Amino acid sequence: MKEKIDKTGGAGKLDRIMGPAGITGEALIITLQAAEEAYLIQFALEKDLFELFGPGKSAAEISGRLGYDSRKTRALLDVYVSMGLLNKVYKPDVQIFKPSAISRLYLKNSSPYSIRELIKGRFSRLMQPAELEEKLSRSPVRPSTGPSAAGQARKDPGPFTRLMVQHARSSGSIRRLTGLVAAHPRFYRAGRVLDLGGSHGLYTAALCHINNSLEGVIFDLPEIIGVTRTYIEEYGLKERIKAVGGDFYQDSFGRGYQVVLAVNVFHRTPEMLQGVLQKIHTSLDPKGVLYLQHRYLNEKRTAPKESALFYLNRTLEVDAFYLPTVREALHCGIEAGFRLSGLFRFRGGDTCLRLEK
Repeated sequence: MKEKIDKTGGAGKLDRIMGPAGITGEALIITLQAAEEAYLIQFALEKDLFELFGPGKSAAEISGRLGYDSRKTRALLDVYVSMGLLNKVYKPDVQIFKPSAISRLYLKNSSPYSIRELIKGRFSRLMQPAELEEKLSRSPVRPSTGPSAAGQARKDPGPFTRLMVQHARSSGSIRRLTGLVAAHPRFYRAGRVLDLGGSHGLYTAALCHINNSLEGVIFDLPEIIGVTRTYIEEYGLKERIKAVGGDFYQDSFGRGYQVVLAVNVFHRTPEMLQGVLQKIHTSLDPKGVLYLQHRYLNEKRTAPKESALFYLNRTLEVDAFYLPTVREALHCGIEAGFRLSGLFRFRGGDTCLRLEK
């Protein structure tokens, strides 16, 4: 039977009972649920939970090891199964829990792909309301004009670079970008690639393995370069990849490159960005290609959400931090003498601008 609505105000009364039509709070609930899941991951890492299973353990064995209630522990492990972090295997009279592939790869201490430090670093950024208010209220006394990563890099270059490695590998960024570069029709004729802010050198190392005649230069802060060289040696590419220390905004990059990469490194105003892009244009050979991959914002500076959150977190800590919009970055590239030959949007908020000389 079709419901009759009282046109004199019945719909409003029904909304008071059922909730507003067409608009729910489901998105807010989903966000809060994601936060609950994140804290369960933090708990598992603090307790080294994924190190305990070996080839497989029952909930009773895990609860006995940790001193927890068996029934509650089983409920916890079942949630990790629902999150894709554990697998559950049924055997006669017992249920066995095992780490899933994603846990074995990214959450175990022994894995070379572990991102435990990256995850713990993200949790360290979570703030109580009072702390957020204090940071929002604090005005810069003397805004910095140096590279935004300089403070952390100078303090702890090794841990800083490891975090960059963990993010680049786990996000799939290396495969996406190097696949894009290698698909360009002139890539296999390229002789030299310049990686600006390359720190660990993973992008250049991958390209050098794809193109056996390619040589690379990693240009980064002097404090980072010592760590960069250890990674280059680990990849067996110290004869083909050179590490150079310097400042993007002050020093020369040299000349004679056919490919230049810049991945999430230029976090400054359009005026500063354009100056760097002009230097890159000079460093490239005719028909050289620049790949600018960053967490750019849209024109309203409200999306992608990952980019908006990234900008908030960084600008709370670094006075001179600025995240350009796609249009601002593209305008700077065109003013520097480039033409746009491709725009690629990736998961996680990254956008890559392919600019050609």
